[in-house]
Amino acid sequence: MLLVLVMNSIALYASTDSLLWIKKDFTSYNLYYTATDTSIINRIEKNLTAGTKHVASFFKKEFDKKISIYLFPNRKALTEQWRKDWNQPDFNAECWMVASGVALRLDILSPQRWKQETCEHNANDSTELQQIITHELVHVFHGQQCPNPNFEGMDDYGWLAEGLADFASGQLTDAKLAQVREQILLGNTPTLLADFWKGKLRYQQSGSLICFIDKKYGREKLMSLLSLTKLTDMMKALNTTETELITDWKNFYK
Repeated sequence: MLLVLVMNSIALYASTDSLLWIKKDFTSYNLYYTATDTSIINRIEKNLTAGTKHVASFFKKEFDKKISIYLFPNRKALTEQWRKDWNQPDFNAECWMVASGVALRLDILSPQRWKQETCEHNANDSTELQQIITHELVHVFHGQQCPNPNFEGMDDYGWLAEGLADFASGQLTDAKLAQVREQILLGNTPTLLADFWKGKLRYQQSGSLICFIDKKYGREKLMSLLSLTKLTDMMKALNTTETELITDWKNFYK
């Protein structure tokens, strides 16, 4: 099994942000949480186990490196961490932001705080919670395949990173695809790949594009894109052009 608990002992770690972390070691990750989340930690472990197995099954490949996963007890602590990680001292998270994942690290706002400190999310919805955690684990997997493991400077490739996570996690529902089809029929579609990750339908657009690539080119070809950081290389791998890919995407959903 991918996530077999190899050390059941619990250790305490004092960190620079004044949080006292409790650490649990697993084969493929280390989980850090605070005492306030002790009551839900078994639930989170199950979500992580299911999510990691799902991602490995989707890509037919295990994670390459061990992950550090932090369950933050409140929004303030998580925002402070993101400010340091992203070198943005004035950063304030949007209310819907509850987690982030890169090659070696996954940060999650404790689901116990979602009702008070988030919008658009329901921690009591077991499917939603699972899909969000799986979504971030897809980012972690992507980061481990990418020469740019933290996705720095890759804002124009949100269509790939976020579309992949939306599709692979199971968040791309029939209802989302129906919204995409409606906009295609109305002629309201992006003309550049960089614009897929913009607007209210950014998840729907990007996820549907990755779904199309998966169905047309196959899972192995889709996975080959994860190691690329330039659009020219991505289009070469698919043997197409940006314009042709978007046209084919539109025709597919029509």
